[in-house]
Amino acid sequence: MHRSGTSARLITVIIAVVVAPFGAGLIATGGSSWVFAYGQYALEDVDLGRFAMSFLLQAVGILLLLLVAMTGIWSSAGLIAVGVLALVPLVISLFPALLLEAYRLGAGILPVEWLDGLAYGLPLILLPVLGTMGLVLAMVRRRPEATGAGLAIGGLIVAPVLLLAGVLLLSWGLGRTSIVALQQYRFDFVPEAAAAVLIGTLAIIAGVFVTRWSRFALVLPALALLVVSALVFAPRVLLPALSLLPMEGSRPLSRLILVGGGTAAAILYLGFTAVLTRVRAQAATTPSVVTPDPASAPYPPTPEA
Repeated sequence: MHRSGTSARLITVIIAVVVAPFGAGLIATGGSSWVFAYGQYALEDVDLGRFAMSFLLQAVGILLLLLVAMTGIWSSAGLIAVGVLALVPLVISLFPALLLEAYRLGAGILPVEWLDGLAYGLPLILLPVLGTMGLVLAMVRRRPEATGAGLAIGGLIVAPVLLLAGVLLLSWGLGRTSIVALQQYRFDFVPEAAAAVLIGTLAIIAGVFVTRWSRFALVLPALALLVVSALVFAPRVLLPALSLLPMEGSRPLSRLILVGGGTAAAILYLGFTAVLTRVRAQAATTPSVVTPDPASAPYPPTPEA
């Protein structure tokens, strides 16, 4: 069993809790103008060169999140700390009044685009994922033995289903909250929306957790997300496809895709697959430290000859 040192844990925690929110914020900042332009023009007669800075901000944000995932090679503590940090956006998403308070308190302190990303649910598809990755790495360090082929193959099926169901439920919950707020001017607790957000987040966590038994389980979802994200450049394909979903879910899901959440999640999935493979190999080749059991020693000690 390979254990990280105290210094490695402390350093990775500091890096993760600072860099992860900043990276998500940069993605939201770069994606906000993209969301606005898409909503106004649907990319018809729009010069994509105008969005070079937006794309750059999104790319830097994604790279920062990938850096956080890579710290899992040295310690799982930083990733787990990000998972704890994810409780903040989760609670805010469950209680709409808290989101309004976040806009009020964050005005002048945080960029409004960061708060928009919070409203879109961007932190909920990134931060809990990083935290779950940390838990998986911690378990693998303790028990690096490979699982059976059945579990490995099953994970290739279960993970995409859980992740898809989680994103759809999360999007529906966020959309339901938004509709209630706009149509009924209610910013109180909406039980069905909160339940969808909570269950959706848990399903996403479960989908990532499947990698404990099937380390390549996130590869197929990552490739699918990259394809879907590329469809933003084909609005005549993406928009009709999203229109097939309920109204509550289609708008939040389109914003998550446009803001760059799908691309960021895909890169994280692929990066974590590489990290998990390396950590499992390290743990498997590190000799276990076995502490002798005092009960097995003869008592009183046998005198030496």
